[in-house]
Amino acid sequence: MVDGEVPEEVTPKDLILALISEIGTGGGQGHMVEYRGEAIEKMSMEGRMTICNMSIEWGARVGMVASDETTFTYLKDRPHAPRGAQWDKAVAYWRTLRTDDDATFDAEIHVDASNLAPLRYLGYQPWAGTPP
Repeated sequence: MVDGEVPEEVTPKDLILALISEIGTGGGQGHMVEYRGEAIEKMSMEGRMTICNMSIEWGARVGMVASDETTFTYLKDRPHAPRGAQWDKAVAYWRTLRTDDDATFDAEIHVDASNLAPLRYLGYQPWAGTPP
């Protein structure tokens, strides 16, 4: 869960590296990771794709953000996207693909995005500030 306002200088890559630093580079090993919260909801589609693509960096098999208006706006009128009534039907279906409110998870990580700073990465350990 990523809440709060993401500082302007913090990129989606900084955000995912901050999440990874909470539990380590193997912390998602074999798992599916769902990214949620205010900061994720406000993120561009490109930012969300960056975060999901980098899920492999903490060993996760899959990273996802539930479909919402940002997703639908991004997809509408793209090549291969449904059109007309098929679009409406697809969006109605995609809206059902959200995690249940009473779902339980193997682990939950909560990060306040407003406390994040740009990160550097040595290839084995992310850190904020001056390198060790």
